[in-house]
Amino acid sequence: MKKRYIAISQRLYSMKEYNEIRESLAIDWGQFFAIHLHDFLMLPLSYKQDIAPYLPDIAGVILSGGNDLSVCNETPLNKERDIFETNLIDLCIKDSIPLLGVCRGAQMIAYYFNSQITPCKNHVGLHEVVQDLETTQRFITNSFHNYAITQLGKDLRSLAISSDTKDYSIESFKHKSHNIFGIMWHIERERGMENSEVFQKWKNALYTNSNNKDTK
Repeated sequence: MKKRYIAISQRLYSMKEYNEIRESLAIDWGQFFAIHLHDFLMLPLSYKQDIAPYLPDIAGVILSGGNDLSVCNETPLNKERDIFETNLIDLCIKDSIPLLGVCRGAQMIAYYFNSQITPCKNHVGLHEVVQDLETTQRFITNSFHNYAITQLGKDLRSLAISSDTKDYSIESFKHKSHNIFGIMWHIERERGMENSEVFQKWKNALYTNSNNKDTK
């Protein structure tokens, strides 16, 4: 299989002492790719670069964490990121590219599909999640967000909920007809792969997409 790219969006932040806007990814992502996505090449996306030339070689897309949605905290940088990632979601749907949202990325996907995002408490640190609501499998994972997905839009299906924060918010979900997934915990950080079922579903879609591209 030809090595293809996984495109990943980046955090935006202002460096006032240098009077510039920077794009960044946590160093954890490099290690995560080396361990869990070594069959693919990591492609950090720049807000000022057109993704179109890379499309033939992109196997999947990750919307990473960092920043808030502008609907939750309206700032110019949050708004710019919203616009950029909305266009990425449009592209993934149009070209059937497997999409994974992590933390803020999951919120972005949820909001795109008309879900409800609300302020939350007790979602910073370790907490318990119920994965697979039929078997009620429980595990402990990390959590680093101040806004929760409290209701999903009609096109999305819940895969896990928070069980010990008293709000029973959505912790992971998938689209009912596209290979689009969201995970509210940080898979790239410590205790992020205690349960990898959702990640594995997305990863399987990556291989299918890559194989389809190879046969064209």
